[in-house]
Amino acid sequence: MEKDIKALGTIDYPKEVGEVPSGKAPVLSVRNLSVSFKTDEGMVRAVRGVSFDLYKGETLCIVGESGSGKSVTSKTIMGILAPSAHIDSGSIIYEGEDLTKISEEEFHLIRGTKIGMVFQDPLSSLNPIMKVGKQITEVMIINGDRVKKIYKDIINDSLIAYKNDQRLISIAKSEMKYKNGRKNVTKEEKAENKAAFQKEKERVLPLLEEHRKKLAEKKKEGRKAARAYKKKCFLEYADEGLSLLKKAFASLFVGGFTEAYGNFIAAHRRYVSKLRVSRKEAKKRALTIMKEVGIRDAERRFNQYPFEFSGGMRQRIVIAIALTADPDVLICDEPTTALDVTIQAQILELINRLKKARNMSVIFITHDLGVVANMADRVAVMYAGKIVEYGTVEDIFFRPAHPYTWALLSSIPDVDSKERLEAIPGTPPNMLFPPKGDAFALRSRYAMGIDFKEEPPMYKLSSTHYAATWLLDERAPVAKRPKIVSTRIENSLKREEERKNGLR
Repeated sequence: MEKDIKALGTIDYPKEVGEVPSGKAPVLSVRNLSVSFKTDEGMVRAVRGVSFDLYKGETLCIVGESGSGKSVTSKTIMGILAPSAHIDSGSIIYEGEDLTKISEEEFHLIRGTKIGMVFQDPLSSLNPIMKVGKQITEVMIINGDRVKKIYKDIINDSLIAYKNDQRLISIAKSEMKYKNGRKNVTKEEKAENKAAFQKEKERVLPLLEEHRKKLAEKKKEGRKAARAYKKKCFLEYADEGLSLLKKAFASLFVGGFTEAYGNFIAAHRRYVSKLRVSRKEAKKRALTIMKEVGIRDAERRFNQYPFEFSGGMRQRIVIAIALTADPDVLICDEPTTALDVTIQAQILELINRLKKARNMSVIFITHDLGVVANMADRVAVMYAGKIVEYGTVEDIFFRPAHPYTWALLSSIPDVDSKERLEAIPGTPPNMLFPPKGDAFALRSRYAMGIDFKEEPPMYKLSSTHYAATWLLDERAPVAKRPKIVSTRIENSLKREEERKNGLR
């Protein structure tokens, strides 16, 4: 290994993802996530023990070839996996709740409102026979009950704690049934399993009762707050509304009724808009967001159909729809793949600008490391359903440590490098039969015998940088990066030095 790369130890990467930056708390935590798909030929192991954290206001790029498990990971977070998919293990913690355990009804309160997603093909994401304006405002109107939102915000934490206790009992019960349902289970073992379930139940029941009481109190508090808000809005409206209505009837026979009644209707609409998002308010906000994402002449475009937009404009509409609920997390699943280079740059710049303006957290999925350089704060390199290298954008581009990361960097065109681009030989492994050792070994010229026998641990290179390769083991022979990668790193560092010295 080159002298600047030295492992400081290993971490238990199915469970941990390194040190938490000072003063930051994860918005989203994925731990040991494994997802399989049932097919006629067997179970396809698409994701195998993926773990990462996403922090407030950062962009985490997940990069890798097609079939590496990037999109499956994002769809699991969104709860939109195909019926044939099965979550084998792991957790996705958001706001104290495990998204792998919640129901579809509960996901409706999160999907699209707190976690938004921009898909690869904008045309298939939009309804071709519905005007784009209606598609943008639809979510705002459906989820626009402000009274209900006040109630839900108050009970949310207590409800999650209560449901988590219920799930603990349900899991313990399912585990007991599974163990007792196996063949050749003795009566003694069944009794032991039942006793273990009862012990867990006795441990959780007091917590469940405590959280049930707290939830009941929060529900009362929520209903009280909701009623108080409705009453406040009505009292603010009542005097004005009654006065305007009297004026309208007084002018019924003397002229001016239309204007007076119009004033009353306007006041009533202001009252209703305090209770829920009206169509007029939704349209106004939609036009603002359309302008925010760079769509000119928004008033006219609001009433057009998706086929009247170009590919780049359709992607802007999809981004606008994702932003209507002001989500905490935005997942972008290769949003620029179907676009040409100039439009691609505009969409990337747009996502970066919106992220900073709204302080969103972004998961950006791509196979293009060139895109990663412009977007990422941290990078997770995926291969064959696993994260093989994890670090800041500087770690990945200036101190890459995994042979797969070297291979990806070697295949990117660069105007400064004279070396010939290197294609990655072979094809990704068949995930019906996942490789026993390092999944990249069959395609790597750096592979050693142990790579075909045993999976490498995740080695710690720094507090932010980790890589799963046997090349980092102290017993491994020295392996140098490909010349094209080293040259690019040298050129980049040289350009940065010249920029600092004012020579460029």
